[in-house]
Amino acid sequence: MKKKLGQNFLRNKDISKRIVDLSNIPNDVEVIEIGPGDGSLTDNLINLSNNLLLLEFDNDLIQPLRNKYESSNISILNADARTYCVPDNKKYFVIGNLPYYAANIIIRNFLYQKNIKSMVFTVQKEVGEQIVAPDGKKSYLSFLIQSVAQVEKLLIIKNKEFYPIPKVDSMTVKITPLGIEKNDEYTNFVRKCFSNPRKKITNSFSRGLEIDNELTKTIINESLIDENLRPQHLKLDDWQRLYEVYLNYV
Repeated sequence: MKKKLGQNFLRNKDISKRIVDLSNIPNDVEVIEIGPGDGSLTDNLINLSNNLLLLEFDNDLIQPLRNKYESSNISILNADARTYCVPDNKKYFVIGNLPYYAANIIIRNFLYQKNIKSMVFTVQKEVGEQIVAPDGKKSYLSFLIQSVAQVEKLLIIKNKEFYPIPKVDSMTVKITPLGIEKNDEYTNFVRKCFSNPRKKITNSFSRGLEIDNELTKTIINESLIDENLRPQHLKLDDWQRLYEVYLNYV
């Protein structure tokens, strides 16, 4: 096990089974597991899918996985989930206990790929809370995911259930894409507006987009948004309306 890869293996077999049960994996999809490690989730997935692909980044784990599942209909690929592209001829369900350091990048990689039917990921609890955050508590990550997908919290997992034991608890979340294509200009607009999330939307908007305060106030007022709110308080509809008004002035 390579500590630098941020691996924390889930040791509780009951929790592994519960994650798979809660995932409600459809029968008509190919299943991709990210970071199978020693097979904690795989042992439960193997009974649900005859088309299971394991993506493992750690070279040292490839052969043990092949030895363990040599009689099963499983494909094992030494690949980086941060950049892996799924084939475009089938529908896929993606599942995995993600390494904390790479979770955001992995989620973003699969979020915008076509043919992803749904994803279930176990991540650091703090990240999970951002993913499912309600209005008034959203971060840029919340916006990024919730603007194109439905999200659901499945369960909280205590840190003691992993080895090595991490310092924080984990959360399992389900992300179901809505089939909305990514608009790079729109997401970049929101990212810049979140550049000073502790500031009021007027200040964060003005600084992030590098426009003067008067124009900022005009755009915000025309968008029917309270200028005393902070970026995290805006709803998804507020962001869309703000962006549309902004386009009239640039």
